[in-house]
Amino acid sequence: MPEQLSRISSQSNKQVAIALAIHLVGFALGYISQGLVLQGFATLDSGLVRLAPAGDVLYVLGLIIIVALAARRGVPLRYFVVAGAIMGIGLFYKAAAHEIHVYSGLAFGLPHPVHIGIGSVVITASVVALTVLSITTSRRQLSARTRNTSR
Repeated sequence: MPEQLSRISSQSNKQVAIALAIHLVGFALGYISQGLVLQGFATLDSGLVRLAPAGDVLYVLGLIIIVALAARRGVPLRYFVVAGAIMGIGLFYKAAAHEIHVYSGLAFGLPHPVHIGIGSVVITASVVALTVLSITTSRRQLSARTRNTSR
């Protein structure tokens, strides 16, 4: 029985790793393509810009899978609330117009491309934190089940 639980946990860890990889690939594609255009290093006619929508899809898909797997593994709700609040802050910087940043007083004198980058990084940091919480919660549950079955 403990071997079977270990195998299930190992398979689940692979799913989490794949979801995180999907999210990070989307992050890289979006960050690079949008960043190069917003900084003026690439034009809108370059082929790199065409990767941005695919990067955004992978970015969001990885985020959704991580949240679903974390919920399935039993990560406590309080961690989801904190992660959601952090993702909301990241979404504010990534998606809102620059005027909203300025008028809210949260622009910090930074240009808009920097806000987009900060938002992407903050969201990704929250996804990585949920991934770590998911893996540690799964390990704790596995060790508790193993102790209970050995008694």
